[in-house]
Amino acid sequence: MLPARKVSRTIFEKSSSLIDSPDVLLPGGLSPLGGDLEKFDVILPAGGRIDDHFARVALTPYKALINVQESMIGYKVIDAVLGSERVGRTVLIASEEVKEKLGGRCTSVLKDTGDLTKNVMMGLQELKSLGNVSNRVLIITMDLPYLETKLIDQFLDLCPDVDLAVPLISKEEYLDRFPSATGTFAKLIDGEWTVGCAYLFKPDVFIKALPKIEQVVANRKSVPKLAGILGLGFLWKVMTRSISVPEVVAKIEGVIGCKIAAVQMGPAEFAFDVDDIPDYEYALRNK
Repeated sequence: MLPARKVSRTIFEKSSSLIDSPDVLLPGGLSPLGGDLEKFDVILPAGGRIDDHFARVALTPYKALINVQESMIGYKVIDAVLGSERVGRTVLIASEEVKEKLGGRCTSVLKDTGDLTKNVMMGLQELKSLGNVSNRVLIITMDLPYLETKLIDQFLDLCPDVDLAVPLISKEEYLDRFPSATGTFAKLIDGEWTVGCAYLFKPDVFIKALPKIEQVVANRKSVPKLAGILGLGFLWKVMTRSISVPEVVAKIEGVIGCKIAAVQMGPAEFAFDVDDIPDYEYALRNK
């Protein structure tokens, strides 16, 4: 299976297409967003938990409440999000403990269901209840210790007007920003890549594509079942690393039925999430 940031995540879980550079290359000749600033509502899933051993070291079972550089990671994320003039309403989805410590600055706070897709749907319903939902909604996970407002704005500036966009970071870019940090990357013909923990999507298209996305994610660990969904030839190319990002892009677009884009130079900070003790120790040592 094709690895992304960690072994348990794959490029299929974070469906994407490619913008090749600051010059931008998209399927269908789409160009990046420019001109007037667009407002984006934001959903902040904070349900991520860590294993018991890590929790004893970090003094919390929740990623969002881990302290690094004298601040909780979740607080850093919220601070970065609220600092952007491009952000509209914010919906935090979290456990009671996380809600108590981080929920006060968000527009709405909802209880985590333990299921990411259900949480996203719940967040969209909450935004709709508050009024018109923004044309595109941004999801950012709450375990990104190096996130800053300027990085969010940079990503939004690079995103074209497609149905789904995610940051795509090369191994070289990642290690240039985080020397000696651990990470797992998808090795393809055109380089080694990882996908960042941010998703910019059109709500109506997401809802329409959700059944197929859930089907792929639910069967991601079963090669025979994935072969039935994605095709055996495609999976063979993935496993033998004889496929390029544009080919992966085209296949995923066809399967889920929407225009998607992976934004290169995403930036790298979107890919450093705290999943384990080495990540935690790195974040403690390096600002």
